[in-house]
This record gives sequence, C-alpha cells and structure tokens, in this order.
Amino acid sequence: MKIIQVYINNNLRNFNYILYSEITNDAIFFDPTDISISMPFANELQLKPKYLVNTHQHNDHIADNETFLALDGTQKLNLKDGEEFFLSPHEKIVCRYTPGHVMDHFCYFIYESEKLIGVVVGDTVFNAGVGNCKNGGDAKILGETIRDFFLGLENEVIIYPSHDYFLNNLNFAKTIEPDNLNIDKYIKLREAQNLNDEFMLTTIGEEKLFNPFFRVFDSKKTDRPETDINNFILLRSKRDKW
Repeated sequence: MKIIQVYINNNLRNFNYILYSEITNDAIFFDPTDISISMPFANELQLKPKYLVNTHQHNDHIADNETFLALDGTQKLNLKDGEEFFLSPHEKIVCRYTPGHVMDHFCYFIYESEKLIGVVVGDTVFNAGVGNCKNGGDAKILGETIRDFFLGLENEVIIYPSHDYFLNNLNFAKTIEPDNLNIDKYIKLREAQNLNDEFMLTTIGEEKLFNPFFRVFDSKKTDRPETDINNFILLRSKRDKW
C-alpha cells in the first residue's frame, strides 16, 4: 500500500492524499481540495479512483467532493468510529472519531498486515502542531484526543496532515522551548528546502521531539502531571494569539 502526498498551492497550503493498493490499483482520495491537481498523479500510475473519504466538513476538505463523485465508478465511504475498510485482504484503513479541531472530525489509521504504518490526520495533528479550535472545536477535547489516540502510537508511525504549517509551527515551538536543539535541527532542515516544492513527512517519534502539543504531556516537564490538559489548553491559546 502506498500513499501519495499532493500539495495544493493555495493560501491554506493544503495537502491532499491518495492511498492506493499495489495489489488492486484501487485508490482512496482523502479530502479532495482540487482533483485537477491530484488526479494526474493517479493517472500517471494507472490507478483506479474509486473511493472518497473526508476527515471533516470544512470547505477546503470537501471542495471537490462532487467533482470526484461525478466520475464513473466512484463512491463516498461514510465510515463510523472503529469501522474498517479493506483495499485488499491485507490492506485496510480504520476510522477513528477524533474530535477537538471540530466535533465531527475523523482520522484514518492505515494498516498493512495488521501493522499500523500511518495516520491520515486531517486537521487534528500538523507537523509540529495541532489544529485550531476556532470554528466549532474545543481545546480540552482536542487535548484528550492527542493524549488518547496519538501519544501511545509506535514511534515509526507516519502522520499525514492536511496542511503544511511546519516551519511556522517550529518557530512557535521555539518560543515555548528555546533550548530544544531538536527544534533548531528541524528548522534548519525545513529552511533548506524549497518551501513550495519540497516537504517532509514526520513520524510520531519525531513529533515527540519538537511538537509542543505532544511534549506538554511529558510528565517530566511539569510538577503536576494531572494538569497536562489545562496546560494544553493554555498552549493552544498562546498559539492562537501568536
């Protein structure tokens, strides 16, 4: 199973994802912003665009739903929390309800032979950040989602976020932990790239090194670990005002 990351060069810096089976060539399109940009990637590999999945209902995530569903042989998958969908007998996604950014948000956990390899995270997690809660969300619930669904994942699991805010998020993280050398390292790596043509995928393990919204749950960094959710809320408020 492979996943293609497609950058949509708009003001929100959206990523769209195409997940496909190398066994069947069937493809799932996640959150289609503009299929005139993403479809050529599928055509080049002779994939069969068959399934549409949305993480949530903000317009930049559903803008081209109707265009995709007008194509022959396509359908929308309306998966429920915990429901599995198989692309082949050994390739599947599992839908999980992950509220916080908005209350109708879902993430999709990607498995090969029952091993979790990645998560399409929508606007729940970004590289070095998390989604805001300004448009129908709740920071407390988002903190619980990060704690309960992501902190316990294996370090090698890759995240696939819906926007490229990496460098900006790292610069904010630097204001929270000015002595964190991992933040410096990844700022240099990202600044060395062409910001509109080159991108980095990060893992859960890497996020734990520099993402302040993961690191706020590190009990070694607070005298009162039970206040982690409150600290998450305060951190989200700081990010909103930054």
